Amino acid sequence: MTVFSNVCRVLLACVWTAIVGAPLLIALYARYWYGLLRARLGRSDVLDRILEANAWLAGWVAQKFWTSVILTLAGIQLRVREIVPIDWNKAYVICANHASIFDILALVRSIPPPFRFVAKRELLKWPIIGWALRPAGQIVIDRADRARALRLIAEAARRKIRGQVIFFVEGTRSRTGQLLPFKKGAFHFALDNCLPVLPTAVRGSFATLAKLPWWRLRTGRQIEILFCGIIPPSVVADHDGAGAAEALLLAAREQIAGALAAGEG
Repeated sequence: MTVFSNVCRVLLACVWTAIVGAPLLIALYARYWYGLLRARLGRSDVLDRILEANAWLAGWVAQKFWTSVILTLAGIQLRVREIVPIDWNKAYVICANHASIFDILALVRSIPPPFRFVAKRELLKWPIIGWALRPAGQIVIDRADRARALRLIAEAARRKIRGQVIFFVEGTRSRTGQLLPFKKGAFHFALDNCLPVLPTAVRGSFATLAKLPWWRLRTGRQIEILFCGIIPPSVVADHDGAGAAEALLLAAREQIAGALAAGEG
């Protein structure tokens, strides 16, 4: 019965995604193609403004209409806390742990748009969600080609699109719920662009739905998003190059690990 009810929830979620996503895709692509045309004619600034507007539109629709229904279908309650008050008019590099597909929904629901996820290339194949990534200004990388991934992230930074940039710093979902080693890309990005890092702990998502098996959804659970202390680039000013990124990584990991451990306690 649990498997049957979860399959029904998945089907309903797919239907709702199509209902919300189809008109959104039309709006995103119409503006995106126009922006690409103007960029080829030498007006790349027009494409940048369109990508920023598309990121805001996609984030607003996903936050107000898509994630709210999906989380309700899954019987999930969402709690959001800030250790210190956050000025969301400023841009941050949000570094979050990743143990469940619900991490994405919870963050979309919690962060004011516009925001951009650093997403793996494989997601482009997903109907609706994947198709919206590029025209919505999300940063799509190929994890198998590290050098190209870093170039794409740097190119995204040069577009100077306002809003938050979200990294799942483990690079993939944890199969055990325990923190995996962090990748350094997010911290190089923060240093290269003089942006503060916002460590973010996602608690309860692994217990709700682990990576495997996908159908073992546990309803009635709570997912908590905890925005930890902001780490400005000046904290690692006495380090250079790779040492600064490593110091920033360790500081962020300490906060996220501490928040997750406190949640378990």
